[in-house]
Amino acid sequence: MRVAWIGTGLMGEPMARRVLEAGHRVTVFNRTPARTADLASRGADVAGSVAAAVAGSEVVVTMLPYPADVERVYGEVFEHAGADLVAVDCSTSAPALARDLAERGAARGVAVLDAPVSGGPAGAQAGTLSVMVGGDATALERIGPVLAAVAGTVVHHGGPGAGQLAKLVNQTLVAGVTLAACEAYALAGHGGLDIEKVLASVRPGVAGSPLLDFLWGKLRAGDLEPGFKLDHFIKDLTLAGEAGGGLELSGLANVIEVAERVRAVHGGDRGTQALIKAAE
Repeated sequence: MRVAWIGTGLMGEPMARRVLEAGHRVTVFNRTPARTADLASRGADVAGSVAAAVAGSEVVVTMLPYPADVERVYGEVFEHAGADLVAVDCSTSAPALARDLAERGAARGVAVLDAPVSGGPAGAQAGTLSVMVGGDATALERIGPVLAAVAGTVVHHGGPGAGQLAKLVNQTLVAGVTLAACEAYALAGHGGLDIEKVLASVRPGVAGSPLLDFLWGKLRAGDLEPGFKLDHFIKDLTLAGEAGGGLELSGLANVIEVAERVRAVHGGDRGTQALIKAAE
């Protein structure tokens, strides 16, 4: 398929590479051209604008940091879209925005799917992401070959916005596990325990998880570089709180408060494992 790929950051770049390696023709665009260099060396076309990327494409995939970026880019996508285009937003964004984009797209003959992903950069590189989809089932079937290149699991949750809401459920779980893992690591170290032995004990039990392995591996190495940036973590959790409406999500609110304190001192470009700094 002819795929326009907009956004080639920590997640977008390895995802686009998987699609390219699967044999699709990929045109990439990023506001920072240097971030498309590796994909270009692998055979991707590089566009100088959203309009140039979209022209002639059957599928547009976006992977962008913030809802404001999504809204801005889709204004350009709609302006330059051809007939029967399917646009797939893999960013984590607001369910209400996803519903609005689907409505605006339908008025222009563009099917817009919200399809946020979970699995981190490692899942993107391995092609094992979990993709949570909202929108038209027929459009989802059409772009199946593209998602197959990046996904281990694809679940259609319902109409527009349902995929984004499912992702915010995922992020609510990630929030609690991340803070708990960092505090547990701090507790083990404070008590003088051998981290490897602790991990050997907890991994086989109900507390074990891939996220625990990832976070403790980073902490053990003293590595605060991001698999997932604090800025994006806080954005996602704030969206989850907004989607909760009248629910009292006190655990979520606590993680946001801790993350904001850590970000104020250590910066938003640090990985989520930096939450350990609050415990220390």
